[in-house]
Amino acid sequence: MAKTLSTLELASQLRHASKSIERLGVKAYNWWNESLHGVARAGIATVFPQAIAMAATFDADTVEQVASVISTEARAKYNESQKKGDCGIYKGLTMWSPNINIFRDPRWGRGHETYGEDPYLTGLLGAAYVRGLQGTDEKYIKTAACVKHFAVHSGPESERHTFNAQVSKKDLFETYLPAFQTAVEDAKVCGVMGAYNRLNGEPCCASPTLMQTILRDDWGFRGYYVSDCSALLDVVFKHRATLSPAKGAAMALNAGCDLECGVLYSLLPVSVAMGYTKKETLQKSAARLFSIRSALGMFDETCPYHAISPAENATAAHEDFAVHVAEQGLVLLENDGILPLKPNAQKILITGYNAENDLAYLGNYFGEPQKFCKVPEAFREENKETDYTLGFSLYKEISKDQKAELFEKAKAADVIFVCTGLDSSCEGEEAGGIFAGGGGAMGKQGDRETLDLPQNQKETIEMLLGLGKKIVLLNFSGGCIDFRPYKNRVNAILQCWYPGARGGKAIANVVFGKTSPSGKLPVTFYNSIQDLPDFTDYRMENRTYRYFKGEVQYPFGYGLSYCNFDLKEFSYNEAEKAVKIQVHNPSERDGYEVLELFLSYPENAKNQPVKKLIRAKRIFLKQGETAEVSLPLTEKDFYAINENGDTVYLKGKYTLSLSDGQSIEATSTFVENSAETKCIKPCVLP
Repeated sequence: MAKTLSTLELASQLRHASKSIERLGVKAYNWWNESLHGVARAGIATVFPQAIAMAATFDADTVEQVASVISTEARAKYNESQKKGDCGIYKGLTMWSPNINIFRDPRWGRGHETYGEDPYLTGLLGAAYVRGLQGTDEKYIKTAACVKHFAVHSGPESERHTFNAQVSKKDLFETYLPAFQTAVEDAKVCGVMGAYNRLNGEPCCASPTLMQTILRDDWGFRGYYVSDCSALLDVVFKHRATLSPAKGAAMALNAGCDLECGVLYSLLPVSVAMGYTKKETLQKSAARLFSIRSALGMFDETCPYHAISPAENATAAHEDFAVHVAEQGLVLLENDGILPLKPNAQKILITGYNAENDLAYLGNYFGEPQKFCKVPEAFREENKETDYTLGFSLYKEISKDQKAELFEKAKAADVIFVCTGLDSSCEGEEAGGIFAGGGGAMGKQGDRETLDLPQNQKETIEMLLGLGKKIVLLNFSGGCIDFRPYKNRVNAILQCWYPGARGGKAIANVVFGKTSPSGKLPVTFYNSIQDLPDFTDYRMENRTYRYFKGEVQYPFGYGLSYCNFDLKEFSYNEAEKAVKIQVHNPSERDGYEVLELFLSYPENAKNQPVKKLIRAKRIFLKQGETAEVSLPLTEKDFYAINENGDTVYLKGKYTLSLSDGQSIEATSTFVENSAETKCIKPCVLP
């Protein structure tokens, strides 16, 4: 089809709002749609927990099921829009999700859109999300996933349009690219979105290194590449790669950027006329885009996904599943035994702005909930004597009368639940953005400057502690908070993330013991920003659990349960390259267990991680049950990256360590001397 189009028609297809071509029966199509944790900005939809909360499940199966539900709801909306002739924004089948950047620094406001700080976990869950969106039909794609932001993108938000991320080859191929490679090679993702920033001097949306050498030549990517929105304007006016807009459009296209979210590609006919690019280059990109639309069944009336109706959007089953996912992602950080509570056995006071704050449940990039279920409502269903008072706002002062009301109600309560934390108006994309409240009071343009709670929240907690009451913190945030002042003074701390529209129900189910908490931290909870390198330093040295050298509040993978699991066996069969695990649940309740398998390299290995996650497995154990788990490994799991960015296999003693983030810690070692240190790819040996 692309070869039959004029240069003007071709250019019209390479922008996110693609125009119709009536003579060929091609309808207008808007490529821009979002589905970070539910179909976003397109009316009523199931709002699942934010991505970071899904990451806390450590479970690819759960994430794939979430994406499958989202894909169904996107199809339902698309099919209905098509019947109405509505081809507007957020009505299409090309979902610009998931965000698989590495959450390398807790200051980054968009970190809660990601799957955390670990390359393996991010790749595992990102690929699962892609598979869930794209479906299993042999001929058609259900919806087309698009991983973002390629590459090396994680703040600062205030500098993202001008920033040059400088990284070594080792950090690039060890940390920043693996999740993208997994999405391309294993999940066959349809799209990749470029980042705003430069990478080692090249604008990411006009980078032949990223788009051609790495994506297409090395990884065999066959999908489409799209710019982040208005990023091509940055190529010209912020990165100053050229002073000519027509030349800038050609630079991006020639490098391999097929689709622009923005306006610069309207100049492509001029670019062709001036010799900056060729019509054949436009044809190549248009062909890629039409192949995606064809695979989505847009030119075929027999596509089975056309039958999905509006009745399949935001169903009761989908809403219940969202609650289940939220339950699995809640992370119990502290518990002196107060939890779980018995229903109707105490007077409860709930306080704090986030208890009733929409954004504390929704995060960002969200749809319109069919129904909220927040903490006060959910707790009242379990405990009749439950009261709520505001107590404090997010970061604004409240009246003296409101403070007095909190004091009087707190004196009468047996247990006080304090809903602390942030929301997406103060940590998010460029100060939360117009779609998330437009705040930014806690830092600079959506990034954080501290790990502390807002001052008014700290003052309120201190006042309540002075009453000698039992206190539980329910914290809503996209990343780590400094809980050190409260760890031994409050009775429990539950990290709730942004748990989705019905997240209150999930929190109540955990608090009152209907389910045992099982979420694990997908990020390190550091003590202080002062323990970390500068925010603009993209080196991985002294960052994340793999390289951090200091003390932390809570390590990556940490999370308490009401069950204390026992490890019965942990062994590694070198011949079969398989780990065998037996776990027992001696508790008097059922619960999920998360097994985390880490690898440490030989001690003589230079500049390698302290350890790295290579497998994660969530299992369900009934009370008294013992489960046997086998985790097959491959040689690839033992690969290392040297300073030249090349993949090598090292000889020496390796250590496998198993953890559940709570009660299980075990190690097994083996020596690999069958070969000298060898290169997997041509390289200079370390």
